[in-house]
Amino acid sequence: MSTSPPDGRESAASEVPAASFLFSVDLEDVRSLVPNGMRYAERVPHNVDAYLRFLARHECRATFFTVGDVARRYPDLIARIAAEGHELGCHTSDHTPLERLGPDGLRADLERNVADLERAGARDIKGFRAPIFSLTDRTAWAYEVLRDLGFSYSSSVLPHANPMYGWDGFGTRCVRTPSGVWEIPLSVSGVVGRKLPFAGGVYFRVLPAIFVRRLIRRQRMAGRPVVGYFHPYDLDTEQERFMHPELGDSRILNSLMYLNRSRVLRRLDAVVAGGATIVRYDAYVREVLERARGG
Repeated sequence: MSTSPPDGRESAASEVPAASFLFSVDLEDVRSLVPNGMRYAERVPHNVDAYLRFLARHECRATFFTVGDVARRYPDLIARIAAEGHELGCHTSDHTPLERLGPDGLRADLERNVADLERAGARDIKGFRAPIFSLTDRTAWAYEVLRDLGFSYSSSVLPHANPMYGWDGFGTRCVRTPSGVWEIPLSVSGVVGRKLPFAGGVYFRVLPAIFVRRLIRRQRMAGRPVVGYFHPYDLDTEQERFMHPELGDSRILNSLMYLNRSRVLRRLDAVVAGGATIVRYDAYVREVLERARGG
């Protein structure tokens, strides 16, 4: 397919607000991604429980993009997420970036990912997030694989240049690709001379809270969704210290992985108190994006 981002439309009045907070958890076990990681303490169930309690407190439903490895290791946790009304999407079977998989590898990987999630109790899986946001102009073939496997949307694009992965020039709007699969890119904004995904992960933790809330409010006032992401470890204040993957062994970057974790839930509470409405990604696609185009 073309490596140029396709044109698209976003937002329309519906039961789900166009300015929704598309809060999500990239449900992975970081221990699986580091050498001899299983010698460290198990943390995923405890951390996911904290997210689930946060969502229950605000009576919200969210999306968990889940690695197959986690579904195989914690099937009861997946069943609980589904039972509490949250969406389960795919995050590949073993958290392998797209260019390492290739089209045939991605197809086989996602078939296993779906099977593991369904075996644990997930149903009607329609969403996908590429590990490390590795869907770029060089791996845009992924949309055809997603279409063939019945996915309706992806949220895998970091729409700016990045040392690791990024699709500079993609744009910030949700678009329907030529394959028919929607892409919901991360929300980014200009910060200290760079565009950063302010609504998720380390950026949400490290940037000043008042600044993040202001950017989220600006996005909402413009009628656009706030697209963010979090990991189990983002709120884990008791995780043992080790070098996280994909950081080039940088001690400075690794120190940021541990910064301000104790503040995540408090900051999320403030975002919701400020009027942000958390919704599932599949509901946003169905009730906003598809409705906007007459689908």
